[in-house]
Amino acid sequence: MYSKVPGAELMNRLKKFTTFMDMADDAWRYIFIFNPLNAYYLTGTMQDGILFIQRGEEPVYFVKRSVKRAEEEIRYCSVKPYTDYHDIKNYLALNSFFPAFIDKSYVTISLIEEFNSVFEFGKIYSCDKALQICRSVKSKYEIDILKQAGQIHADIMKNIVPEILQEDISEKNAALLIFNEFVKKGHQVVCRSEKKGAELQTLNVSFGESSLKEYRYDSPVGVTGMYATAPFFGSDKIFLKQNDLVTIPSIFGINGYYSQAVYCYAFNSLIDYIRRQHEHCRNVKDIAVEMIKPGVLPAEIYQAVMDNIHPEIQGIFMGINDNIISYLGRGIGLAVDEPPEIIKANKNPLAENMVITLNFFAFLEGYGTTGMQHTYIVTTEGGVSINGSADEIIVAGKYL
Repeated sequence: MYSKVPGAELMNRLKKFTTFMDMADDAWRYIFIFNPLNAYYLTGTMQDGILFIQRGEEPVYFVKRSVKRAEEEIRYCSVKPYTDYHDIKNYLALNSFFPAFIDKSYVTISLIEEFNSVFEFGKIYSCDKALQICRSVKSKYEIDILKQAGQIHADIMKNIVPEILQEDISEKNAALLIFNEFVKKGHQVVCRSEKKGAELQTLNVSFGESSLKEYRYDSPVGVTGMYATAPFFGSDKIFLKQNDLVTIPSIFGINGYYSQAVYCYAFNSLIDYIRRQHEHCRNVKDIAVEMIKPGVLPAEIYQAVMDNIHPEIQGIFMGINDNIISYLGRGIGLAVDEPPEIIKANKNPLAENMVITLNFFAFLEGYGTTGMQHTYIVTTEGGVSINGSADEIIVAGKYL
């Protein structure tokens, strides 16, 4: 399933990025890209290096490791080896009178200080907004990959996972079996976040109230996990019992791009109380999905959902007490937490072919977490899911 990004696709991305940079500051001259995801987006290769873009010139990718692989995968710019910033400075011989633009959201203050102690630019500005706008609107090439990932993802969660859920299996062993299916179907294993220090697992498995267990990642679904140092995957001390609610958040990636979803299962029988709360989540989900259209403000979607919360899930929607998740969705692509965020304060309109996840959950003390998360393409007709629709809790178990 390994494939290179087409040269025409990369050239279109570079043109789009520099056009947005022109709109932001038509006097820009030098750009340095440090984030490997941003560098991959523009070059088709992900190495330990720095991508340099100069107005009107061919980009140069300065690489520590691996130069050979970069040369094999890259399509349109030159690759130069380097060992430290002095090598780059000597090669480029830039005029430090002009400011430099960098992806500031990725780099640390100490890195900026180290970088500029060599280059001595008078000013350093951010190019993050232009990069975010580019990456948030997907091309046909990207959407085709996302659709492929979503289709495989949905098939596993709907058709294979119910067979894995057997009485007395542990969360950890269930997660291991599901993870094995993911890898067999082409999952790229690594899961990437834009957030510094974020640690993501392919999937978590939570039986019953385990899904109410908070952990440091701001996920709407909790997990007990393996250790205090690794609150992921699942516990080897929690076993599946009759009537358990099973909540499985998961990420499936192909060729760099991710499908993200949460499916819920009931083991052998579905308690009516849980079913009702799931339906309440589905009802507000339907409102949001209908609104995922170009020009609609994320703040409008957020408010429409909050205005239609059923009284039965008031106070338990998207969290309990002070553990309330403040967003209903995020962009997804090369990372699982890209712009746009579906939050109360976001008044930047959606654009066609953005791809976002949407989350709708009720936290049920004594039972666990029910609801749904899926990945949607923004279209003129509303949101189109790439990875199925968990409108109903899937009932699993050997007695069916």
